[in-house]
Amino acid sequence: MVPPGSRQVLSSGPENPASAYGENILGAAAEGARIRLPDLSTVFRLRAARLNALAPGHELEGFLRLIAALVTAQHEALEGLPPGSLPGTAEIMKARLVQRAPLDPSIWSRDESWRVALTRILETIDLDVLPDSARAARETLLQADQASLESLADRFLGGDVAVGEAAQAVFVTAALQVAWTRMAALLDADDLASEAESGECPTCGSPPVAGLVSPGGTKFGHRHLHCSLCATSWRYTRVRCVHCGSTDKISFRNLAGTAYLRAECCESCQGYSKVFYLEKARALEPLADDLASLGLDVLVGEEGFSRVPNPFVLGMMEPPEN
Repeated sequence: MVPPGSRQVLSSGPENPASAYGENILGAAAEGARIRLPDLSTVFRLRAARLNALAPGHELEGFLRLIAALVTAQHEALEGLPPGSLPGTAEIMKARLVQRAPLDPSIWSRDESWRVALTRILETIDLDVLPDSARAARETLLQADQASLESLADRFLGGDVAVGEAAQAVFVTAALQVAWTRMAALLDADDLASEAESGECPTCGSPPVAGLVSPGGTKFGHRHLHCSLCATSWRYTRVRCVHCGSTDKISFRNLAGTAYLRAECCESCQGYSKVFYLEKARALEPLADDLASLGLDVLVGEEGFSRVPNPFVLGMMEPPEN
């Protein structure tokens, strides 16, 4: 899946010294807001703008423009969305007692608002950017019954999307993101804060799409992981495996000549995650820049490391085996 020309050399030696970004403070958590809930007025609009900025001349230009159009439709779908339901304080406390996030799809039943979002996305997306496979998927979803849609949503949320339904899953992904992002934005971050640090989203329990290191907090900056489903971000130790929590045997990879992006690889569990550095590239957006750097995923995967794929390529890129 790496386009011709993007098979650059992975660098993990002298060009990428451990001290460059403060990895000598291994295991030390930086200061900063522990949990940041999404801003509904900007989250999808800024993501679409970043995708459109990344697309021109990119080897995945058509794909990035497709996702940009989809994200624009997500922004439009938010307006007037049915209120749906939210967990109350008691339900949030109960979820915490069983060590689950309050909006974890496995314990929080979704309502019909996600299907309303799906219909709006299908009806408003710019058809000119859709390839034939996406157009066919759109028509199939417009004609699908409720049970079929819910079943596809279950498979996506369970990470079980087959190659043959990947095109449909892209639209379903977008609708579920709208529903969960809207719910997350209406919660109180203070109700979610916990001293226990986790690589899973404190709002919905989903895996992060990437981490962003920004200046401040300490002289080495602070890292926030960004949820792949609800757009919540949460503080996480600067150098620590997102998958198993280990701070031992952590190494880094980056494409030669790329300073703003590295893959944090864990030799203990063979998992990896992407880390973007705002100090090196100010206009970053985690989900958009993750999609624009799929070449790094393939190259790191060839070394035997794995992660949960970006939700928009689930079914196109293989998820890690359990």
